[in-house]
Amino acid sequence: MDELDSKNLGRLHRIVDTRSVWTSEAGDFTPWLAENIDVLGDALGMMLTVVDTEVRIGDFRLDIHAKDGDDRSVVIENQLERTDHGHLGQCLVYASGLDASTVIWVAPKFREEFRSALDWLNEHTGSELGFFGVEVGIVRIGNGPSAPVFDIVSRPNDWQKTVKTAGNAAEARAATPVNAARQALFTDILTAANTRQPAIAVPTPKKGNWIAFASGPFGNWGLVISDDRLRVEAYLDTYNGDINNALFDEFAANSTAWQDQCGLELSWDRLEDRRASRIAAQKPVDLDDPADREAARKWGVDTLVAMYNALNTPLRAAAKARRAAFAESEPPLDDGA
Repeated sequence: MDELDSKNLGRLHRIVDTRSVWTSEAGDFTPWLAENIDVLGDALGMMLTVVDTEVRIGDFRLDIHAKDGDDRSVVIENQLERTDHGHLGQCLVYASGLDASTVIWVAPKFREEFRSALDWLNEHTGSELGFFGVEVGIVRIGNGPSAPVFDIVSRPNDWQKTVKTAGNAAEARAATPVNAARQALFTDILTAANTRQPAIAVPTPKKGNWIAFASGPFGNWGLVISDDRLRVEAYLDTYNGDINNALFDEFAANSTAWQDQCGLELSWDRLEDRRASRIAAQKPVDLDDPADREAARKWGVDTLVAMYNALNTPLRAAAKARRAAFAESEPPLDDGA
């Protein structure tokens, strides 16, 4: 074990060979990245939700197709070798084929000419399309566990300014009296829940009666106020209605056991008129009554943490298994070879 300094701080070591962790791109790294897409999203300051993996576009296969927090198309191409001309061209093909708003190219090391190419594309395309170059690495402190890191080497022009401006705009939208009251309650709940479960994020307030605060292969977690009721929900949306229904039915079949594990009475809404489904708990709330609002806040924190701790990991695993089973059931694709 490495020695610690006078402040009990260790030394951060970077593992150069990423293949010592991910042995193959398609069979190992892409599934890992899809399952842990929130790690990449955090590095970019985006909420990403996986739509599908190994998506056929012409004679090529995109590694990951995702959506951002505004439901816009995001293409993610990754490799475990140094960047090359082929992957740059594929990024452009995928962006065109899926009408992408964001292209994310992930590799252990970017050659300078390809980083410059992404910078050039960002300079010569409009604000409706942006390119990211992201270097993936592995770090470890002493003999402790390894952890992934994503370093952004190229980004859209004024990206940081755009993110900050978007946050300011969101705060301005949240300033309307009704929305401010809803979003303030959401923030209070999420802030308190985060101290008990750090995986629960505290996003920027939005315009509307809901907020999503965590995503996964099953969909996302959210808070909603509708018809004077506060709702904590796991929103099941893999962007495939058949997978959504199968995932929901799998958990609904054991609803009593899940309710016992959460210690809550849950509502199981298959939402037949929509593609998605949800598992939720709800409570009446009067935002104009301070005492009732405080009761709703406390209930929201307890309910959110209980549901997240009980359901998040099983939902992620089940969704991943359902996706894999669905992919295996599809007819094999002709690669044009």
